[in-house]
Amino acid sequence: MDEKVLKRAWTTTEGWRGTRAGMWAWLLQRAAAVALLVVIGLHLANPFLRPVQAALLVLALLHALLGVRVLLLDLGLPLRWHRLLFMLALALTAALFWAIWSWRWY
Repeated sequence: MDEKVLKRAWTTTEGWRGTRAGMWAWLLQRAAAVALLVVIGLHLANPFLRPVQAALLVLALLHALLGVRVLLLDLGLPLRWHRLLFMLALALTAALFWAIWSWRWY
């Protein structure tokens, strides 16, 4: 039995063609988790650096809201909601970051 194996050229633009919103959301959430580990270490070393505080806030919001997206999909929302929930998570991340950051520093 000769099965075809999907191989993707990750280093080319063509390799990413056709990647759907659910995959981008998954990748972004995993990248945010890894970045959070790094930023938490930086924050523990010097908690008063504003860029580190900003990065910690935006990464925590992004990771959490993408996690809520996954929970909603696991609870039974149809797959056609992938893109809308992904865009909503990104928009809410930006809006909440702006609201919290501007309230905190002014």
